[in-house]
Amino acid sequence: MKKTISIASAMRVMLMCLIVGLLPALNSCKKDSADISDLVSKVPSSAEAVIGINLGSLLEKAGCKVDGVEITPGENMEGWINANKMLSAKEKESVKMFLSGESGIDPAGAVAFVDAYNSYITAMLADTSKFMEFVKKQTGQEFTETDGVQTCGNVAVAGAQMWVCFSSETSIDAKAIKNYSTLGSEQSFSNNSFAGKISNMSNDITGWGQTKALMRQGMSFSDVATFNVVSSMLFEEATAISFTVDFMKGKLEGRASVLNDKGEPAKYLFPADKIDVARVKELATTAEVVGAMVISKDLVKKIENVSSSLGGNMLGPVVKMLSSLDGTAAVAVGDVDNPQDAISGVVTTDGQPSLDLMSLLSQFAPTRKDGKLVWLKKGEVAGGLDVAQASDYLKGATLGVVVSADGNSIDSKTNIFKTFAFSLNPDKGGVELRLMIEGKNADENILMSLLKEGN
Repeated sequence: MKKTISIASAMRVMLMCLIVGLLPALNSCKKDSADISDLVSKVPSSAEAVIGINLGSLLEKAGCKVDGVEITPGENMEGWINANKMLSAKEKESVKMFLSGESGIDPAGAVAFVDAYNSYITAMLADTSKFMEFVKKQTGQEFTETDGVQTCGNVAVAGAQMWVCFSSETSIDAKAIKNYSTLGSEQSFSNNSFAGKISNMSNDITGWGQTKALMRQGMSFSDVATFNVVSSMLFEEATAISFTVDFMKGKLEGRASVLNDKGEPAKYLFPADKIDVARVKELATTAEVVGAMVISKDLVKKIENVSSSLGGNMLGPVVKMLSSLDGTAAVAVGDVDNPQDAISGVVTTDGQPSLDLMSLLSQFAPTRKDGKLVWLKKGEVAGGLDVAQASDYLKGATLGVVVSADGNSIDSKTNIFKTFAFSLNPDKGGVELRLMIEGKNADENILMSLLKEGN
C-alpha cells in the first residue's frame, strides 16, 4: 500500500532537520540574521500565526558548513542520527538526505503559518527536481499537476517553493497554494507591522500570532469572555502575541510579548515596579524554589479600582489585607512536595502591617517584624538552587519564579535539567515574559542533552 507523509512523521522529520542546527557546537553568541522576506511575502495577510525559522544560522552554529545552498554535515552527525531512537529508519534517511543537500531544500530559512484552519510550512528550493525525487522516495507516490501546482500527498511545489500542509496527513489544497504563490503586496503578510522582525530575524525562531486565534483553540464561550475581560484589564489594545526562542550552549531562552496593532508592546495597565534582588538574596543560602513579586501601594489601589469597576468591590477583603504592603514580597522553599515544612519569606510594608496581613502570614510560618519588613521562617531551607544566583535571574522583573529541577516532583523522568526560571519584566511600556531552562551540562546544547536522554 502506498504511504503518504503523516503529520507526525513530517513534524518529526522537520524537527530533526532543525535539531541538527542545535548540536553541541552551539558555543557561539553570534546572531546571524536570516533574510526570508521572499517567503514572508507568500504568506497571506489573513494568517493567524506566522513563525520564522533561522535554519541557515542554526546549521552553521552546529558545525555544518553552509556555502550558498550546499550543506556539509559536521563530524559525528551521522552517528548521532543513527543512534537516535526518536526516528524511524525512513525518517533517519530523510534527515541524512537533508544534511547532504539531497532534499533540494534551500537552507536559508523556513516559515510556518496558520491560515483558514490549515497549517503549512514553506521553504525555497535550491533544486526542484531533487526535492520532488526526495518526496516521491518518501511517499511512494507521484506528483500530479493542478493549475501549475505540483502536489504529492500533503506536499506541494509551486515554482521554486515547497509547501507541506501539517493539518492534513494525505492532501494539500492546490488552489490555496496557487493563491499564496501569486499574492500581491497588498494581500501579503509583508504589510503586517511585525513582518520585518520575521523577514530579517536574528533569533533561532521568531513568531507572531493573533490573540483572537489563540482563543479559538479549545476555549469555551465563557473562557473567551473571561480572557477578553482579563486582557482588557491588563493591557491597552492587545491584539497579538510575539515570541522568540534561542537554543544555546547549556540553556534555552524564550521571550514573549503582548502587542498592539502597530506591532509595539501593548501598554501594561498595572504598576510594574522591579524586584529588590538584594532582599531576595537574604532569604537563604540554598533552596528548591525562589519566587518574588512587587506589591506596591499603587498596585493594591489598581486592584481595588478594577474590582469596583466590575460591580461592587468583591476583592475588598483581599485589598484590605494587602493594603499595608509596599514593595518586594519574596519566598524561598526547601521542599517542593511539602513547602510548609521548610520556608523562608519576607514582605515589605509601609511600616504598619495590618492585623489581617500578620494573621495571613502566620498561617505559613512564625513571623517577625523588622521595621518595614516582616520576616517569616519555618524549618531549614535548603536545596539545589544557589539563592544568590537564582535571585540574579529576577533582576529587572516585577514577578518571577526560579525552580531547581532536583525537586522531588520536578525532574522525575529525566536527569538533564538544572534550573527553570520564569519572569515578567517591564519593557517599553508593556511587559515581557521571559523563560530560561538551564541544563546540567553547561558545555552541551540543551536539545542535544534532551535527545541523548531518549537514545
